[in-house]
Parts: sequence; structure tokens; C-alpha cells
Amino acid sequence: MLARLVVTSSPVLVDLLVDRRLAALADLPASRRSSLASTLLTWLEHGRPANEVARLMGVPAQTVHTRLGTAKRLLGDPLTDPDVRLELLIALRAAVPRWESETVR
Repeated sequence: MLARLVVTSSPVLVDLLVDRRLAALADLPASRRSSLASTLLTWLEHGRPANEVARLMGVPAQTVHTRLGTAKRLLGDPLTDPDVRLELLIALRAAVPRWESETVR
């Protein structure tokens, strides 16, 4: 709930956070960036093992494992730091809908 409040209340700060935390994803093709970000967001939101995230997303478990590994490599594996996880959650909640809409066009 807090992350949603932040995303809607301060677009400028959220854009800065997206730039800071997700810059490594910016140069990826839109569909790749969207799938990585969506998988990471689902994983962070649900706090479940990759196999359960795969079931939630309706994709093979290996796909989720690969995407999470790629995301960790690109983002520098900051996922053990609670502050970074919160920042990523906020940034992803803002960025994923935008990036998903880019892949539909």
C-alpha cells in the first residue's frame, strides 16, 4: 500500500527512482525489459520462490529463474538489502505499466 501511495503522490520523485534503480534495463528491447521487470515485480510483491512466481505468471519455472538471474546481474544483485528492495518495488510499480504499454503498440 505504501509503495502505491508513493507512486501516485510524487511522479517526479518516482521518475528519479526509476532512473536510479532501473537504468540498467533502459537499453533492453521493450519486450525484454517489460518481461524482466514484470517478473521481478511479481517476485518482490509476492515474496515467493521462483517456482510459485512461475505458477502465478503462467510461465515455466525456468523462465522465471532465467529472468530473475538476468535482472540480478543487470541490477547488481541488490535484492538482499531491504531499502533497495523497497525502492525497486516502488520503481517497478511505476515503470511496469508504462513498459507493458510500449510492447502493445
